[in-house]
Amino acid sequence: MKLRSTAIAAALSLIPIGQPLVIGTSAVLTTTAVLLSIPEKAQADAERKYIQNAVNKYGRNKLEEAILDLDQAIKINPKSYTAYTLRGLIKRELKDFEGAILDFTSAVRINPKDDDSYYFRGEAKLNSIDRSNKIADNDQSRVTIVRRDAISDFDKAISINSKEAKYYRQRGFTKMLLEDYKSALKDFNQVLKLDKNDYAIYRVKGLIKITLGNIKEGCKDLNNPGIYRDSLAIKMRQEHCGGNISSSKLEDSEKIILSNSLWLKGVKNEKSGNYREAIDDLTRAIELNPRNKLAYNSRAIAKSNSGDIKGAIEDYTKGIEIDPDDPLMYRNRGTRKAELKDHKGAISDYNKAIDITPDDYFAYYLRARSKGALGDYSGEISDHTKSLELKEDSFQVYFERAYAKVEIKDFEGAISDLSKAIAINPNFSEAYNLRGYSKGEGLNDRKGACTDFKKSASLGSEYRIKWLQGEEGAWCRNMPD
Repeated sequence: MKLRSTAIAAALSLIPIGQPLVIGTSAVLTTTAVLLSIPEKAQADAERKYIQNAVNKYGRNKLEEAILDLDQAIKINPKSYTAYTLRGLIKRELKDFEGAILDFTSAVRINPKDDDSYYFRGEAKLNSIDRSNKIADNDQSRVTIVRRDAISDFDKAISINSKEAKYYRQRGFTKMLLEDYKSALKDFNQVLKLDKNDYAIYRVKGLIKITLGNIKEGCKDLNNPGIYRDSLAIKMRQEHCGGNISSSKLEDSEKIILSNSLWLKGVKNEKSGNYREAIDDLTRAIELNPRNKLAYNSRAIAKSNSGDIKGAIEDYTKGIEIDPDDPLMYRNRGTRKAELKDHKGAISDYNKAIDITPDDYFAYYLRARSKGALGDYSGEISDHTKSLELKEDSFQVYFERAYAKVEIKDFEGAISDLSKAIAINPNFSEAYNLRGYSKGEGLNDRKGACTDFKKSASLGSEYRIKWLQGEEGAWCRNMPD
């Protein structure tokens, strides 16, 4: 056994990234033998003695005592990257991942060309956000940052030694967890160039291609002769190339990518109007990955379109629990609450969306509508004004602000807004209709009102067409242009 090919074999296999790794005794002994191959003249006798003692104690499973010996070796030679590296590996086995990271950092400072230590440090960073530490569940922003930091370490290891398949493999898995599928696929292709017998990679490649919408090529990878009898590959072939699967034995990274594949399938069904099928797909996506925020959002849309507004609100709420800083989730939930006439609840959600993204003109527009529904016309006008500051070419916002101004008898302000709406969209029949009303009722400008009413009718307003044809509109019908 060799340390550099087996000590972190678990991390490089299809075992979920982030699981505690076990270093075999013979692996560490072999590793240390490699590390001790440094010319003896560069190694003080005492330092070598402590390192050898540490290896012996490790072999007897006395890990804490082994670390004490390595502490002494480092005191004798503070530049012993051999001792730092070995101590980091043992700390990792003790699940002291932060301590391991510090030791690998010391090793690369002493020897910046040590590709293994960069790799070990990246792997330790991934372990530091293991779910057993409850970090991955509670602090997604930190998880993302740490995973990106790990990728930086793998990048560095590859820049030093581009011939190690395991470096690309681990970097690919990490990118997969960050949903950077195209880049992950490139890494896995490189793995197969360096290690053509790593057939398990075909399974992951197949899922990535399917997730990216390339079903044919994905199924081709899943049918690779090298993994044809692989039980997980068989399940995935059944899922995507015919049949259904049970996901109980899928690994975390595979569940995530399969979840996203089902999410894409659900989105496609939702856009095609197949809401029941979409909800089924998205429900399965969530079962595979309960933290799939996008699946909750898409399922909420499908539920809303199928008439289940309360169910949609529940899904948006779950999405917000996963990511409390997603303004779109708040905005969408607010819209659904408004549909149920819960305008106070809607305003609360719009407030949160605006707190997160103060330049979201549409959130101000939506909040304005709910304020207007509650009779707060001054608040409605204020929010529409803010929306127009952010996007001044929205004829709909000018139109709705005009409505609010009519409610407070500001007819001149309403006419000004409606004229701006018409300048942007000259075929907006309702704007002419409301401007005509404002001119007639507010300014007693019957001729101006009639001109606008006739224009509204010419653009297809059924109400004005009937009005002009009836007794009530006779005065305008008979008025010369």
